[in-house]
This record gives sequence, C-alpha cells and structure tokens, in this order.
Amino acid sequence: MSLKSSFATVLRTLRSKRNISQRDFGDTSRTYLSKLEGGQCSITLDKLELVSQRLELSPLTMLKLTLSLESGKPAVELIDHLRLEIESLNCDGDTPGLDQAMQGTAVRMPRTLQTSDASHAL
Repeated sequence: MSLKSSFATVLRTLRSKRNISQRDFGDTSRTYLSKLEGGQCSITLDKLELVSQRLELSPLTMLKLTLSLESGKPAVELIDHLRLEIESLNCDGDTPGLDQAMQGTAVRMPRTLQTSDASHAL
C-alpha cells in the first residue's frame, strides 16, 4: 500500500465515521477530495491543515493514522519512536533554528499517561 492510498483510506474512513460529505469541506473542492480519496493525488500541507480542521483533528493525527496504516505498526508505537527521535535531536543540540520548537521535548508527562492519551486520539 502506498502513502497516497493509506491517506485515502484514512480520509474516507474518518469522513464517513463523522458523517461529513465532500460538500461539507467548503474551501476544498469535491474534485480534489475525490482524487485524494481515490489515491490519485498527494495532499499539500496547506490542504492537510484544512481537511484536518474540518474533521476536527490535528494534522499530526491524520499523518499518524496514515503512517500506522502504511507501516502496519500501532500508532502508539510510532508516537513513541517520534518522541525518541525528537528527544535525541534535542540532546544532540544539532537543531539550529529549531531550538524554540524543541524546547520541553525531553520533559514530558509520565510515559503511562503519554500512551494512554495517545491511544484516545485514535
């Protein structure tokens, strides 16, 4: 399965689950949504933001679910891997220009709370 087709599945499933029609997306054309849901085109970051807002989700949740479907790994496992990558970058100090974005990544809630909160986002 490709990333495009994984994203298409996630988008179709979430839109259906939330009972939202393609017309309900307003700023995003139905043709574009049809192409996304058919895996015929890739989404841009700007459109990801719009689509996610309409679905009342974070763009990161959409990406997390897409990558989970693509890799066959649970979303929580991907979140843990992402957290470790960011903490590693933060410890290395090799993030010029990203210092502010990286602040606080090493100090988080206890791990059990992270896993619990992350699974509710699914």
